[in-house]
Amino acid sequence: MSGPSRAQGLVPHLFVGDVDAALSFYRKAFGAVELFRNRLPDGTVLFVELAVGDARLLVSEEIPQLDALCPGTLGGTPMLLALETDDPDDLFRRAVFAGAEVEAPVEEMFFGERYGRVVDPDGHRWALTTKREQFTPGDIDARTPPSV
Repeated sequence: MSGPSRAQGLVPHLFVGDVDAALSFYRKAFGAVELFRNRLPDGTVLFVELAVGDARLLVSEEIPQLDALCPGTLGGTPMLLALETDDPDDLFRRAVFAGAEVEAPVEEMFFGERYGRVVDPDGHRWALTTKREQFTPGDIDARTPPSV
């Protein structure tokens, strides 16, 4: 079997309505780089492998007959993709400029991270974060606001 060497480990696989539009968003927002594209004989994009920082991400067109559905079709997603970065503020601005909706602005959090959330144009939720301080579970319990 030929092709690129695939990284081992957990690789999220997202389904989107329009692969090219999603790839454009991921490039602008997160600096994603396309590594490999696999097409079915009819030209349908089976998946595109992207590098996002040190991580890998697979993106495929929605294919209802394979139960490969995007969040818009499903009415949302229960999943949150956490993207660790040195500068979540910059990544947040880039994502919003590229078309993401703000779910929670970037701010210093009680659990020691600078953290914010966006929703991409296909409905996938992203946490953009960086560690500021390392707390023990007891420290986090003591710092947790009453409303959480």
